[in-house]
This record gives sequence, C-alpha cells and structure tokens, in this order.
Amino acid sequence: MAVPKQPVGAVAKDTTNDTTYLGKNLKITGNVTGEGNLIILGNFDGDFDLKGQLKVAQGAVIKGNIKATGVSINGKVDGTIVAGERILLDTAASMKGRLVTPKISIQDGAFFDGELQMSKKPDQPPKAVTPEVKQPPKTPAVSEIK
Repeated sequence: MAVPKQPVGAVAKDTTNDTTYLGKNLKITGNVTGEGNLIILGNFDGDFDLKGQLKVAQGAVIKGNIKATGVSINGKVDGTIVAGERILLDTAASMKGRLVTPKISIQDGAFFDGELQMSKKPDQPPKAVTPEVKQPPKTPAVSEIK
C-alpha cells in the first residue's frame, strides 16, 4: 500500500489543538492513546495516554488511569491521574485515587480521597521513603564494667 506524499512546501497538520468529544450517551470500554484534546461526557472504563488536555465533564464517569499534559475533572474519576503540567478538580469533581502533577487546583465543593504527589517530573516513580531507625544508646557490656 503506497503512502500518499505531501506536496512540496506543505506543512503537516498540528493535531494538538484538535478536540474530540465522547458523548454523554456512550459507555466505552478500552484504552485511548494519541495527540489532541479530549472531552469526556459519558462513561469510560479504561486508560488514557494523551499528549494534550483531557476534560471530564460534569456527569461523566471514568474508571481507569489517565496520563495527559493537563487534566480537568468536573465528573467522577476512580484511578490514577498523571499530568505533566496541571490537574484541576472543579466544583462537581469526585476523585478517588492518586494524583501526580507539578501544579494542582482543587475548587470548593470538589471531593478528593487519595494520595497526592507534587513533582516537576511526574513520569518518575516516587522515591521510597524509609524511616530513619534510631539506634539505642550503647551500653557497656558486663565484661567492660569494672
């Protein structure tokens, strides 16, 4: 199958400003990857991996993980959200899970139950926190007492 050639001097279309809507009457199961912006109005069970903005509208429900440049929630999400730039939990948001982002905004009325990791590089796994173990003070052995 031949790949069509672009005319000389043609510029490739910038897909980062394209917006796709998933309607409120849709119930989708699966995974979504790609570039561009996405607005969820219905129910989705699966994971997102986007280079762009993802918005979960009021009334929408997502069960799965989200990775995107920016994420705005005004519906219900159960899972992990990793955003390279920013996460917004709007007034009607209900979020259960883990948030990883360098910037976050939680509006009055939003519900959040989970873990928040603020990091400039959200792709890196969190460092393990090991508590410092204090050693008891050294007491002399019975043979050292004179």
